[in-house]
Amino acid sequence: MANTKQVRTKIKSVKNLQKIIKALEIVSTVKLQKLKGVIGSYKEFMQSFLEVLKIVRKEMNIFDFDEKTWNPQGRRLLIVVTSDRGLCGAINSRIFRRMEKNYGAAKENVDIFVVGKKGLEYFVRNNWNVVGSAMISDKVLLAEVKPISAFIRQALEEKKYAKIKIYFNFFKNTMTQVSTRFKLYPLDEESFDAFLENVGLEMGLLENIDQKYLMVEPDIETFKFDFLQVMIRNIIYSAVLNNKTTEHAARMLAMKNAKDNSVEVLNQLNLLYNKTRQAKITQEISEIVSAKVAIE
Repeated sequence: MANTKQVRTKIKSVKNLQKIIKALEIVSTVKLQKLKGVIGSYKEFMQSFLEVLKIVRKEMNIFDFDEKTWNPQGRRLLIVVTSDRGLCGAINSRIFRRMEKNYGAAKENVDIFVVGKKGLEYFVRNNWNVVGSAMISDKVLLAEVKPISAFIRQALEEKKYAKIKIYFNFFKNTMTQVSTRFKLYPLDEESFDAFLENVGLEMGLLENIDQKYLMVEPDIETFKFDFLQVMIRNIIYSAVLNNKTTEHAARMLAMKNAKDNSVEVLNQLNLLYNKTRQAKITQEISEIVSAKVAIE
């Protein structure tokens, strides 16, 4: 049986760990609440953007981009969104498992653009072809996704890719987050409607839009291509925002579980300490009694 000093040391270590766990839980909770507010603001912005999109679609087929930028023989580009830090459950590992399942046998035909430190470490370590990376702060600013959309724009201008998809964790609520995939390119109406459904929005009927005539400059094809970039950037921002919110929700839950487990461990250690102390006292009493008997 361990001596009382060893048990006291373990109890002290667990109590110190509890302080760290509690601090991490509080920080994650605060950041989660802030990002929930950002998601609400993003939905308001997207609702306004959809009104503009409906006006544009009334005038032209905005999803008809392929002739200018599509290369059906090109490679595949995957935008993979992960966390920068750990202690957030399985949100990264389930993305990695999905990637290995879908593309592990043909990774030589796939390019990876990674968002997040954990993903960058994983894909470099496992010899995936990483063509770019980006780090996103906890504030999740729109400017932070511009390098990603700029990379995609250049790739489309060079006709490098046949398909572009994005993988991330979608935040449904604090208890539920889902590994999700969207097709960014070729972006068709079905894919965009699926994206809107996931973020809780809907396009609405074009017939409800008042007739408006657009002045397009410099030409329709350039306008379509530029508008595509705006739509892709909005989807990427939504993916990054959802993944960051998922990260803090998962970390908060992980810390809560760790806190509950530490309480149980501390109770067991206190019980062990009392048993050890009682055994030591009993042993000392027995030695005193034995010594007294020997003297008599």
